Amino acid sequence: MAQSSSEIQYLIDRAAIHDLLARYFQGLDRGSPEQVRSCFTADVQAHYDKRTPTRGVEEFMDSLQNFNKLKEGTMKITTHFMGNLNISRLEGDVAETETNALALLVEPGNGADLVSVRSLRYLDRMCREESGWRISDRIHTLDWSCQMPANFAITLTQRVSVLPKSMERHAT
Repeated sequence: MAQSSSEIQYLIDRAAIHDLLARYFQGLDRGSPEQVRSCFTADVQAHYDKRTPTRGVEEFMDSLQNFNKLKEGTMKITTHFMGNLNISRLEGDVAETETNALALLVEPGNGADLVSVRSLRYLDRMCREESGWRISDRIHTLDWSCQMPANFAITLTQRVSVLPKSMERHAT
């Protein structure tokens, strides 16, 4: 049975949206603000938990605590797992999604590292720009969290140091 061009375009757009979200999470875990910034429109509006909503990509990037904590050493490493992705709307150059994710955040503790496990939900509106799909509006919620000792955790620097030379350019 032949596929219509609209069905094929839907699948192409769905894959591109999935890749956009995966690139966002990878940018967080690699400590790459440039990679994360590339996932958003210049005029993005974002509301993260109880923080003040932000407008514009620079204000949004300044509000992300991940990168500062990694630089300061108050967080050793993060690992984000993207779970269920539901595309509730995909019409032309606009999409609306709900993505569930788990974030594991390792912080140095007194004598033992601690890992926080956070169940997150991202409600995103995306738009297609010349350079591809970008997030234009985001609501981020924390559904639940817990904290426990970490048996072993490397730092982001240690993670990057074990990458093969061919992959180093992608890690920063």
